[in-house]
Amino acid sequence: MKSKTIKQRNIPPYPYIIKSIRVKPTGILMLMIIIGFILLFSNRDFAMIGVLIISISSFSLLVLPDSKIIDYTNEYAIIYNCIDRDECKLIYWDEILSWQYKWHTDKDEMIIEMVDLSLEVIETYKRSTMIPYFKKYAAGKEKANRRIK
Repeated sequence: MKSKTIKQRNIPPYPYIIKSIRVKPTGILMLMIIIGFILLFSNRDFAMIGVLIISISSFSLLVLPDSKIIDYTNEYAIIYNCIDRDECKLIYWDEILSWQYKWHTDKDEMIIEMVDLSLEVIETYKRSTMIPYFKKYAAGKEKANRRIK
């Protein structure tokens, strides 16, 4: 089996990473800072709201930690939720037996069953960042979803 756990420094340079999913929504936070500045300079009544939006967004962007969840390539996915933070899992698309996205009230999970019948569980918070790539590269291997509370 080609899928394995490796050190992050040993990730192959090819094929190139198509999409990288991170914990922190950087684009949304930058947009909130811009909206905060617009509110700050547009009207005196909205200035305090602008300051509040700028301060919360800046704190989230600059102080709170960020980490990768998953990277996608044409051949495999790189999963970064290992116990050792220096390690990651390479999961080749052709070695996925089935996958299922499960909804929970606190977080969602992507459950991947490999050809050797091992399970990989990825904690995620946004369905639209994971499902399209799995439908494209592991097509026809999706299990039926059921909502779990």
